[in-house]
Amino acid sequence: MKSVANAKDKVVAKYRAGSGNGSRDECAVSRGWLPGTTTKNGKYDIEFHRTDFDGIINGYVIKLSDKKCSKGTKRTELFVHSEMKPNGKQGTIESERWDGTGDYYSNGCVKLKPADIKDLFAKAKRYGWPKTLYVVK
Repeated sequence: MKSVANAKDKVVAKYRAGSGNGSRDECAVSRGWLPGTTTKNGKYDIEFHRTDFDGIINGYVIKLSDKKCSKGTKRTELFVHSEMKPNGKQGTIESERWDGTGDYYSNGCVKLKPADIKDLFAKAKRYGWPKTLYVVK
């Protein structure tokens, strides 16, 4: 979404995304939905964004602020990411290659397919990077 002064916000893109490993419990550390998905507490600060992240996840990433879930459990290491190598290309090991719909599952982050996260980064560069992300149903 792009905020437009004195008008309705403009949709600039929509993507399919996944969050969690089959559990809808936003308090399930490293496997549940992103906190705020089932409550009205879905506001996150964007801490950083990178195209060359090298860690447990790689490549294009957006780091979200930590968030307490509805039961008070603090969820950390929350990212919007995909499956790719640190250089943004597809690899051969499972965590670095996109095979299809099963790859939308995550350890509590938000996952997009590689082409979509690259498009998201291009749009954010064009329109300006937001400082906040909101989880909405």
